[in-house]
Amino acid sequence: MSLAEYISIFLAIIVGLAVTDLAISFHRLLRARKRVEWDWLSLALAFVMLLEVVLFWWGSYQWYRTAATMSIGGFLPDLALFLMLFLAVAAVLPDEVPAEGLSLRRHYFDTAPHFWMLMVLTTITLVFVLGSRHAPGASPVGFLLSQWPNLALGAVMTVLIFVKRPWLHRGFVALLVPYTLWITFPFLLR
Repeated sequence: MSLAEYISIFLAIIVGLAVTDLAISFHRLLRARKRVEWDWLSLALAFVMLLEVVLFWWGSYQWYRTAATMSIGGFLPDLALFLMLFLAVAAVLPDEVPAEGLSLRRHYFDTAPHFWMLMVLTTITLVFVLGSRHAPGASPVGFLLSQWPNLALGAVMTVLIFVKRPWLHRGFVALLVPYTLWITFPFLLR
């Protein structure tokens, strides 16, 4: 078994748990649909996170396919990345629908600081730990320029941790959906 296969199996377990958590949470919302006050924001973000999980898992094979060796210390940032992604996915939709009902809009704004903090940490890990693997020998400025989309997303996500303005959250998520589809599209053709 190659290193890529070995690592991919372990990461597939985390990815599988993330997708399972998202599916179970969505199933519980559907079963309790009469007690749920629906809002597009949480559902759009759940869709984005589903795509992100698949993209990270799909991309992870490319990250390791040429690696001949890797230490546990070299793998721990990758593990942290996938665990933070799992925690973010788990925060998108509520785990339970109380008997008195649930507002998805309220759930989103109650959990937004937690969710966006996890996404900022995920982005930082992606950029500075994994991104540096793909640009070995690049100058610091060159490397940061190559990572500008992730850095821009991370900056807006940082603002969303602290700012509760609904228009800002809705606007960002409304742009995040087509952006995520745009970065997913090339993988659909391979």
